[in-house]
Amino acid sequence: MARVGSEIALVGRTAELARLEAVWRQATEGSAGAVLLPGEAGVGKSRLVTELAAKVTHEGGTVLTGHCVGLGDAAPPYLPVVEVLEQVREIDSSLVADAPALATLVARGGTERAADQLQVFDAFLNVLTGLAGRAPVLLVVEDLHWADASTRDLLTFLLARMSHEALAVVLTYRSDELHRRHPLRPMVLELARMRRVERIDLERFGPEETRAFAQALVALDGVERTADDIECVARRSEGNAFFAEELLAHTGENGFQMFPSSPLADVLLGRIEQLGATAQHVVRVAAVAGQSKVRQSTLAAVSGLNEDDLERALRECVQRYVLVVGEDGALAFRHSLLREAVYADLLPGERARTHAAFVRLLGDVRSAGWRGAQAHHATQAGDLPTALVAHIDAAQEAEDVAATADVLNHLEQALALWDAVTDAADVTGTDELTLIMRAADAAVAAGRTERATSYLRSALALTEAGTDPVARAAVLRRLAKVHFAEDQWEAGAQVIAEAWELIRSEPPSRERAWVLSTLSIGAPSPQHRAWVEEAVQNARQVGAGDAEADALISLSYLLLHEAKDTEAMAVLDQARIRAAEVGAFEVELRAHFNLTVGEFERGNVALAAEHARRGLARAREEGLVWATYGRELVWLAIQVLYSAGDWDEAERLASPPGEQAPDWLTGVITCSAALLAASRGRGEEADRYLEAADVLTTVEDEQLKIAAYASAERGLWQQRANEVVAVLQRTVDRVLATENRPPLHLLRIGALGVSAAADVAAQARRRHAEEAEEAAVRAGETFAAVVTSACAEGAPRGAVIGPEGLAWVARCEAETARLRGVDSPSLWSAVVNAFGYGDRYQEAIARWRLAEALLAAGKAPDAAEDAADRGAAELGQALVVARELGAAPLATVLESLARRHRIPVPGVRLVSTDLLTPRERAVLELVAQGLTNRAVGEQLYISEKTVSVHLTRVMAKLGAHSRTDAVARAITDGLIAG
Repeated sequence: MARVGSEIALVGRTAELARLEAVWRQATEGSAGAVLLPGEAGVGKSRLVTELAAKVTHEGGTVLTGHCVGLGDAAPPYLPVVEVLEQVREIDSSLVADAPALATLVARGGTERAADQLQVFDAFLNVLTGLAGRAPVLLVVEDLHWADASTRDLLTFLLARMSHEALAVVLTYRSDELHRRHPLRPMVLELARMRRVERIDLERFGPEETRAFAQALVALDGVERTADDIECVARRSEGNAFFAEELLAHTGENGFQMFPSSPLADVLLGRIEQLGATAQHVVRVAAVAGQSKVRQSTLAAVSGLNEDDLERALRECVQRYVLVVGEDGALAFRHSLLREAVYADLLPGERARTHAAFVRLLGDVRSAGWRGAQAHHATQAGDLPTALVAHIDAAQEAEDVAATADVLNHLEQALALWDAVTDAADVTGTDELTLIMRAADAAVAAGRTERATSYLRSALALTEAGTDPVARAAVLRRLAKVHFAEDQWEAGAQVIAEAWELIRSEPPSRERAWVLSTLSIGAPSPQHRAWVEEAVQNARQVGAGDAEADALISLSYLLLHEAKDTEAMAVLDQARIRAAEVGAFEVELRAHFNLTVGEFERGNVALAAEHARRGLARAREEGLVWATYGRELVWLAIQVLYSAGDWDEAERLASPPGEQAPDWLTGVITCSAALLAASRGRGEEADRYLEAADVLTTVEDEQLKIAAYASAERGLWQQRANEVVAVLQRTVDRVLATENRPPLHLLRIGALGVSAAADVAAQARRRHAEEAEEAAVRAGETFAAVVTSACAEGAPRGAVIGPEGLAWVARCEAETARLRGVDSPSLWSAVVNAFGYGDRYQEAIARWRLAEALLAAGKAPDAAEDAADRGAAELGQALVVARELGAAPLATVLESLARRHRIPVPGVRLVSTDLLTPRERAVLELVAQGLTNRAVGEQLYISEKTVSVHLTRVMAKLGAHSRTDAVARAITDGLIAG
């Protein structure tokens, strides 16, 4: 019988293969994509992927394949990734050698410094990107339902970050394995929401396809089968390709031997029972190994067979198609279902003895990466002391390769075994408290703060009866940090205060310095100043550079509140240097973040942008782009670069994370991408980003405010001011409902609200709609009141409100005047000066409004002589900036303003005012007011037909396709009033 149907042409699957090929074709054109390929066991997932891989190889593409194995939680971290990297090394070893994090991963240890998980993620993406730069790459990961947590995290990162690489990714998994609590379920849901990921569910064959499949197998086998035999196989296999193969395999020359109704295991084990006793023993040993591949030397060591007997047994297994030999000489079951059936059929004693043999074998293995497997075998063998030690060792090995989730898993397994092992402390060489603390730290690193809290509370219970106050303070300090991270400030303050009471009388130590540094977090006060200064002094006494740098950052915050801005920035730079010296990279990034924030809020936008770039560069160098402060720097850099006018750079930072799995950071960055898209006139793109960010349900403050900015930007340029007023009012209501005092970002939201209300009022004024105008004025005054309240009650980060906040207050004043029908050049001039601190876009918008006000004033009888000239100059400056930024909507209104006022500017064609006759202009002005042709005729005392003739001539002159288009073109060209 043929092996897995791979020796026959692919049956069916036309639509599925076409969709896979479409993703591959898209990847070859420079747009990465991924496919989730679920299906039940034996349905043909691997066969379909093999077909795609053959096509890719034929076209000159590169195929990389990784397999997950069924070792459960004991699987070595990144096993399929390591398999892929080995294939990459065969293509070009320098790609892996030039990435220390990956070299560490492949070597499974041996480096001086452990790789950070995000270093591994970034490096793996970079390797694939580099490889794809030579030839398009197809990455296949099989059996994702068995993937370890770190592999799942890496693949989620990869699919979120890939964009324009020539890369296609296919992930197969068993859909029938995904029970409600299966760890893959949330990942699948997360990946399915990504724009570049699609899902292709591989269903069973239909009846006709199953018959065709069976007939093709029969033709290859060369043994005659009756039509009834084939029909029976088609019916009994129920469309599962593997089941059909197995059923046909049990058909002899004397006719079809149909099994009675029984579990599939009977069908699968029927093939095993055809083997000799020695071969069956080897198969059972291979089943216990639990890996996708097993070496002959391993089978020899565990089975106890001599070389000759083992080779005879293996030959029989291969000839019977139970085992297959890979290109690397390793052996594997023809299908994982076979292994599972054999393993389930083992007697309890036989299973335990074989697992114990693997424990002994792995105990002699000194290469890192397999202690997790030893822990698995020891647990199944009932050797709990060995399992405990192996889990602790496996946690360290996972930490060495930055497999954060696996570190946590192994430590949790070790803690679960602790009480079951007699003299566990003596056996492991550690104590339970230390193990719990390690688990808590691992949970924090893995983003599982709820688990960290649970472990820290368990650690507190252990330290209650203890006599070591430093140990208890260390637990409390960590717990306080977790509370602060979750914005539970009151709980965090109580916990850290308790830690301080325990340790305040202790001599200087690293932990005492950290407690003091953590204690100094909070509202500035003389007491906080004393704590942070003592933390710095304590840290310097004991040489705790990480705690010293952390405390210096807190000190800078206090200096800002004392209006000592220059000193604060100097202290921050000192903290950055100290953190870098001791390799406290996360603290170093925190310093870069605070330097960026500090300079930005002081109005030094160019310097803030430079700090952001340096911080991001350091994050990239250390592989920490998506670590805590690496992430913080990303969204902050987008805001700073947006203000600085470096929009292309900001857009590069904002675009990729828009496809990331949703979390608060992804929401913030997605809303930032929406703001950039709206400012550049890509309205539909902005709408998609806002929809993806789920703005209507978010409660995250940062995301909500940027979404408000983006919504206002989108709506105001689209002349949907009424909608903007409603959106911003809802935003203000939500913010005030959750805040004790109005936050300072309401200055901007309020000013934008007044601007939108002023637009509504102006439209109503032109229509002589007094009630609508009054309603708009009331709405605008409400927003103005919000700005006044935020200005009076808001809490600035430093001693006073910075230049940005003051600029929005000035904008609010100018917009409030416009709301009431007064466009004041002096007020708009003040706005221009206020935004002159470095926000190029807002300054350009203010110049546009100033130009409008000056040009309108220039037409008044008592106008200053230079009003029109000043207006033209402001317009020209604003247009230059708008074009440099690619701010298409702003450039469009400025060009239109230039045409209306006959101002010559580069790139703007001025239409002669003589293009239209006085009568044609009169007709068009009345049409612009919404009058019908008949009403226009009545106003001008001409017939309706004559009006139609005039409009026909106007449309021909302007190249317009309708009367509405003619009005719009005439207003744009300054031929009639707007």
